[in-house]
Amino acid sequence: MAYVKENDLTEGLSGKFGPKFVFKQLRGKTIVARRSKAVKTQSALQNDNRLRFKKATEYAKAMMLIAEKKAYYWKKAKKQKLPNAYTAAISDYLRKPEIIESTISVHNAEVTLKARAAKRDFAIKVMKVIAVGKDGAVVEQAEITKDFGYWRYKFKDKKEMLSKIILIVQDHAGNIISKDLELDQVEVPSTMH
Repeated sequence: MAYVKENDLTEGLSGKFGPKFVFKQLRGKTIVARRSKAVKTQSALQNDNRLRFKKATEYAKAMMLIAEKKAYYWKKAKKQKLPNAYTAAISDYLRKPEIIESTISVHNAEVTLKARAAKRDFAIKVMKVIAVGKDGAVVEQAEITKDFGYWRYKFKDKKEMLSKIILIVQDHAGNIISKDLELDQVEVPSTMH
């Protein structure tokens, strides 16, 4: 790939040039590059990535139709030095949130979860916690919609009633990640008299 500078003949060109070269416009600059070769067979991972990118472009197109979302993505685009709001919306869709910390502590049979979640350059919509009982049924659930940097949640049910805790994080683009935390692996501190 090469940048074309101060050449009146090629300035502003885009498209194929002969069998080997292609001219492109990127952020107001003319670029000349070799034509890419078409891949005949694709792996399952390539197909998955193409489908995910297709969904990202559909999401971005939908967000551009909503004025406040478009304005939000314009701000994000400027901050991240992206060319436009559409590209920022695609980035938001393709980036998944991350669970930074998830620890369980037990004191006097009371279970407390400490959790932190983040998403690089974009916002998280909701963080949920679900407590599952010994019989597999949902015993308790809660959620927060702000302050994702640090969440401390104390469960109403005692440790003996619970088998696992599921932590779920969802962003505005609809990406969901979850983590199962087994209570059998949590050590209960012994109390000294």
